[in-house]
Amino acid sequence: MVEPVETGYIPFDGMVLTDTFQMSEDGDTLDERVFTSNNDRLVAQNKLDIRVIIGNPPYSVGQSSGNDNNANLKYPTLDESIRSTYAERSTATNKNSLYDSYIRAIRWASNRIIASSDGGVVAYVSNGGYIDGNTADGLRKTLVGEFHDIYVYNLRGNQRTAGEQSRKEGGKIFDSGSRNTVAVLILVKKPGPTRGAALHYKDIGDYLDRNEKLALVDAASIGTLDWTTITPNAEGDWINQRNDVFESFTPIGDKGSGTGIFANYCRGLATARDAWIYNSSAVNLSHNVESMVAFYNGEVDRYAAHGHGAGVDGFINTDATRLSWNRADKVQLKRATKYAVQDAGYRTAAYRPFNKQKVHFSRQLNDMVYQLETIFPTAKSENYGIYITSPASHYPTFEAVMVNALPDLHMLDTGQFFPRYTYMTPTSGDDLFSAAGAPATPERVDNVTDATLANYRAAYGATVSKDDVFFYVYGLLHSPEYRSEFAADLKKMLPRIPMMPGAEKFMAFAQAGLELSALHIGYEQQEPYALTEVETAVVPAADEYAKYAVKKMKYGGKAGAWDKSRIVYNAHVTLEGIPEDAQRYMLGARSAIDWIVERYQVKTDKASGIVNDPNDWSREHGQPRYIIDLIGRIVTVSLETNRIVDSLPSLDLRE
Repeated sequence: MVEPVETGYIPFDGMVLTDTFQMSEDGDTLDERVFTSNNDRLVAQNKLDIRVIIGNPPYSVGQSSGNDNNANLKYPTLDESIRSTYAERSTATNKNSLYDSYIRAIRWASNRIIASSDGGVVAYVSNGGYIDGNTADGLRKTLVGEFHDIYVYNLRGNQRTAGEQSRKEGGKIFDSGSRNTVAVLILVKKPGPTRGAALHYKDIGDYLDRNEKLALVDAASIGTLDWTTITPNAEGDWINQRNDVFESFTPIGDKGSGTGIFANYCRGLATARDAWIYNSSAVNLSHNVESMVAFYNGEVDRYAAHGHGAGVDGFINTDATRLSWNRADKVQLKRATKYAVQDAGYRTAAYRPFNKQKVHFSRQLNDMVYQLETIFPTAKSENYGIYITSPASHYPTFEAVMVNALPDLHMLDTGQFFPRYTYMTPTSGDDLFSAAGAPATPERVDNVTDATLANYRAAYGATVSKDDVFFYVYGLLHSPEYRSEFAADLKKMLPRIPMMPGAEKFMAFAQAGLELSALHIGYEQQEPYALTEVETAVVPAADEYAKYAVKKMKYGGKAGAWDKSRIVYNAHVTLEGIPEDAQRYMLGARSAIDWIVERYQVKTDKASGIVNDPNDWSREHGQPRYIIDLIGRIVTVSLETNRIVDSLPSLDLRE
């Protein structure tokens, strides 16, 4: 018999099994029947004067879909602390991300440390979105006011970017565990009041893989790193600080004061269930929508008959092949509200750059329609507008593109739409035909304000029109000088529009904007660039739809060394002769041609099993060459866009 070896191990008596955020909630009732010794330790820990908090808080934004039944927990005391500090000081409109888990962890730890008169240290390895995120401006202002020293080591690794920017971000610190920026944050609170923290910042650098980054971290200490000392500005910027001159320009839109160029603007369509609401095929879209609504209405009946006050989440059928549930569906189900499919809801949408999709546009079936009903009130309402990347965008650069169809929220990452017109529907009795029972016809309203027109006429002459102003804005937003000079500002706020010195420059930008609009709206009518079609295998005889069908296109060469002058279109056709300069027209991290290669492929949604086949668009429009000709057309659009942008005049704003 072997005698046990005395190890001398003494269990740590302070270990607490708990929801960290819940343990400090006001009025929280501890479980007095189970794990009583654990709760005794929790009570004791809450009374301790804690000086050091170290952790790797999770990054969580709650459930990814309504089918998950995994909504974020509520922490009233902690969330009120966030609301009265980070949120109150933030200038962002949507502040939901301030309640993500890692932000809650920063607030929770800060509360524990600053409560001590002797101070202490918080050291976290976490999501680094707070470093430069637009919504986190209030967090940055608060931390600077609460601590004496702040150290931020930006380890990069943001894989929510693409292309060159993704390569610059380098390897992911947690390998497959995170796609976000990762950073080391050290907050130091000394005894006594603080008059503003000393901010020490270090960026690990571009193009480093994971092992290189970890080696640099392992070799360094807080005392040996070459920190850059940063003075935050009044807006709470730490890095990429904005240009004060930008504030002197006219806002592109300002709903509050009415001083913007445009009277109204809104975000793009947010469906919360794209696979069900969008499709390349009008026929398949109709089937998907009808099926989804029939299932939902069946669940309404079932809940009314058998729910008996039961919680909706625990009652409904969350089979993702029947419906993608969202928050509104669950509310409406409990109210016994049934959905209806309106024929007028079927529209054409600008889903991604140069990628149209059929869509069902409905306040019932879409998550958020914002003010799009006043911009495209009917399928016959003609309109167009400028879609731009908003301050919430992950794109490395600001982008703008003109569209004449319902824009998706993520057409350019996350964006805002500035329409040429809005529409107002007369109220009952205001319309000439209302007495006869005819439906009121929406009236078109110019979205460029009268005050804006007056300002531009005063500067450039009485012949200036609202069209001139609209296209001037579009031309200016393409100026490389404007995008470069005010890059930091455009990442943090909507564009502001300067006025050019002299009518000649104004009209040059307006003419450029007009030409760019014609290209970008009319991309399907452009003459395809003469690419060489090489038949690499036996081509299906007689069936042009089979000949030009795609599954998934790719460039020539291989990953890491793509030959972007060639596109392997399908198993029997390759396109050659794409000019190198065509790839220079970028929309985010992708060129316009990249977008076509990425979007025009057969995709199957994992959750629902719904197939979206771009070849259906070709078939239903009677154009077997639609996709292959679209590539040539976008090459033309790219080259012409480059030519126009290259000829834009300098800003000369000092004049």
